[in-house]
Amino acid sequence: MAKELGFRDESALSDGRRFSELAPDIRQRVLSEYEESVDLPTREPGNRERRAESIREKARKAPTRETERRPRTVSVNRDAVKREQTDPYLRDLYTNADGITICQVCKDKLPFKLADGSYFFESVEFLPDLESYHYQNYLALCPNHAAMFMHANGSKEQMRDRLLDLDGSELDLTLADQPVTVYFTESHLADLKVVVEVEIEK
Repeated sequence: MAKELGFRDESALSDGRRFSELAPDIRQRVLSEYEESVDLPTREPGNRERRAESIREKARKAPTRETERRPRTVSVNRDAVKREQTDPYLRDLYTNADGITICQVCKDKLPFKLADGSYFFESVEFLPDLESYHYQNYLALCPNHAAMFMHANGSKEQMRDRLLDLDGSELDLTLADQPVTVYFTESHLADLKVVVEVEIEK
């Protein structure tokens, strides 16, 4: 039967079934990564000895590392909120029954664990323009999607309205020019909507 369906053997058919059960965006991501493999860059020096001597000379003249104390403005409450409230809150909401913590954009297991056995995630502020720091106003993201959310977010201006109008569990965003969705548990979404409504009332 496997061969009639175009599979090499029963094992390949089983893998195909498992793949078909993945969410559409995860299937697309896997296929894109497979199809768009990148050649590693190669750069060989034309004259190794001359290049080495040039680098050696530059290394001798490199400026000495110096440090100085500079006054800077820092947020007084944000780090405490994240450490004491946000991280445990997100870890509880986005860890499944098997003990796996997910990224809200990947909808998949986070890429690595810390020394204590817990999954590492970036807690990223969802709406940074709110007047107060709310531990519910954060997302649990893998390092890659955290960077995309903070530095290549094409939906910043629409996020608040889209959140308040959201009917479902996934919010449409554009990160690094790619359409993605952010998954929210029912509890997180309900909490966050209340927080935003309170901010609007201020």
